[in-house]
Amino acid sequence: MSITICYCFGVTKEDIEERIANGETLDNIRSATGLGYGCGGCNRMAEKLWGPHGDPNDPSVYFNAG
Repeated sequence: MSITICYCFGVTKEDIEERIANGETLDNIRSATGLGYGCGGCNRMAEKLWGPHGDPNDPSVYFNAG
């Protein structure tokens, strides 16, 4: 089961993490996939998880814990 991060363009957590593992930056991923260019609702989550000061293991993003 994959977690959809960007519903506008169907970008999943797995898509993003695979691209990051292959050396792409979040900005490159945005350009290639459209991440964040639709409604913009996924921007905060993407930054919190994979941005310069992000933590991809932050449970608050997925569970709204704070």
